[in-house]
Order: sequence, then structure tokens, then C-alpha cells
Amino acid sequence: MNSVTLAILLVLLMSGCTMYDKTITQEQADARVNQLIRDTAAALTPRPRLELIPYGTGADNCLAADAPEGMVSINRAYWLRDIPKSENLNISRQVKAHWQAQGHRIVAVGTGNNPDLNAESNPDHFILGLSWAKGDNLYLASTSTCVWPDGTPPAKTGR
Repeated sequence: MNSVTLAILLVLLMSGCTMYDKTITQEQADARVNQLIRDTAAALTPRPRLELIPYGTGADNCLAADAPEGMVSINRAYWLRDIPKSENLNISRQVKAHWQAQGHRIVAVGTGNNPDLNAESNPDHFILGLSWAKGDNLYLASTSTCVWPDGTPPAKTGR
């Protein structure tokens, strides 16, 4: 470990800061998740009609192993409607190019005729996905990082 990294760790430990001391709010995470999906869809030709997949659209308990109780993540998924099935691989290539142009990091790509993609948004590390479902249907999804509903952890109560 170099001396700069060690110094930063020491400052964080002494200050009592953790990566979960302050986050964006649940409302900001919701807006960002929707923005990521809508911006991606707007970059596609032909332009899809987005149809919300209502399952899991509320705030869910954060599943990160080190996240404190009370943190949530925001999930959204939309079917890409009005896209010819023959365009699925082309849509996947467009999504990949758009995400890369936005500075997002591609972390997984489907093989062969599978148009699945997964990425991590920049700079906020939200999860992005283009998934291929039964019937040759595509959907775009995004999940936020773990956030405190109001942006800060609840006040610690003492005796």
C-alpha cells in the first residue's frame, strides 16, 4: 500500500467516516435511474416505446453485504416496445455504443445471438442492464447504489 493510500485510510478512520455516511436521497436515486433508462431509449433507432414493468418499482432493502439496515436501492425496468424482433442485436449494439459514449463501463456482453448487456454507470456506479426475455423481447433496467431515504443515516440514539 502506498503512502498516499495509507494517509487517506488513516484520515477516514480517524474521522469516523464510512462510505455510507451521506448518500443521494431516494428521490434523487429514482430520478437518476429513470434518466439513465430514458436517455438510453432516446438514443435508439428505431425509438422504442417504454412500458414500465411494475414488479419491484418501489424502494427495496439494500442487499449489499456491508450496507447498514435502513438503506434502500431503487430499481426500474421497462420493456422496449415497437422494436422489430429482427433488430434486437442492432439495438444491443446501439445501447453498448451509447453507454460507452456516456463513459459507463461495460461489464458483461451476451454471446452469439444473445443481446444481453450489463454496465456500471459513471460516475455514480448504478447498475444498467439490457436483457433479452422470452419471446425475443428486450427490456432496459437500472438499479441504484444503496442510499439513505433522506440522504443521511438516521440519528444515533443514546441512553
